[in-house]
Amino acid sequence: MLDVARDAGVSRATASRVLSGSPRVSPEAKQRVVASAERLHYRVNAAARSLRTARTGLVGLLIPGYRNDLYGPIADRLDARLRDHDLSVIIGSSDWSAAGDLRIMASFASRRLDAMVLAPSNDQSPALGAFLGNLGAPVVLLDREVPGLERDRVLTDLKSGIEDAMGTLAGIGHRRIAVTAYGSHLRPGRQARQAFAVAVERFNLAHDDNLLVDMSGLDASEGIQVADALLNARPTAAIIGGPTALLAACLRRLRERLGAGSIPRHLSVITVGDEVVADLHDPVLDLISRPIDAIAEALAQTLLARLDQPASPVQEHVIGLRYRPGASLAPLAS
Repeated sequence: MLDVARDAGVSRATASRVLSGSPRVSPEAKQRVVASAERLHYRVNAAARSLRTARTGLVGLLIPGYRNDLYGPIADRLDARLRDHDLSVIIGSSDWSAAGDLRIMASFASRRLDAMVLAPSNDQSPALGAFLGNLGAPVVLLDREVPGLERDRVLTDLKSGIEDAMGTLAGIGHRRIAVTAYGSHLRPGRQARQAFAVAVERFNLAHDDNLLVDMSGLDASEGIQVADALLNARPTAAIIGGPTALLAACLRRLRERLGAGSIPRHLSVITVGDEVVADLHDPVLDLISRPIDAIAEALAQTLLARLDQPASPVQEHVIGLRYRPGASLAPLAS
């Protein structure tokens, strides 16, 4: 900055005001300082500035894994939104490990990040709750609910989405409807399981625990296991979620076992989340779609509000999911 000030023929204080965006400087001085900074390739020393301001300009984003159609697009949109406020996003993946959750959060905390957006792999972990309870940095939870912890959160209403989809299938005659779900250690898993139980009673569907198909992994091998478990339960319709690799492998396995054209002739299918897979499938699949832009915008607004007013009341935003019709449903044949 001293070099810039000398080159521009101004004091260090004037150069500092210009480069920090202060309006308390004449247009002529501002023009000279900006020209000198560009000519000398001046860049702000972020580490030095963070020591002076106690701000790093960084937001940590914890995700459970990269192999997912949800977290990449959210990270992209969140980073673009926060960029307008001189904030950058650092991403850490726990690789679907509770120990990994703690490792990434400890790394964020040691770097004194300004805030964190967290989607841990197990939101019921006592160790997670204890860590967050002692964490001073602002936190926004992404589709997670930690017992006993009051923090800002942005949630999706997967429960209503699955209930409505099961109602749609029941309306065209289906009674044996399968639903895939992760375990109760994750809010989306709890939501799917609650939706299944409520819809079975509400629409007088088959009460068979085998129709609630457990998911635990992310990759193609898990998709094959899910497809086999679905077919072993003998459903006439299925609501299938999961990341891209799992979903694609599951659909391929269903085609192998049931034959070409089996959807919806032998099995009506509604998928959750992945628009690309739904669009590329033949026929185009009915879809419970996540509004990624709305989720990312709610995260950004909640985080910025917390940074601006640290003592304000806890916020909770619930984002509804959208049903997009395709060509993968058929009435139950007599």
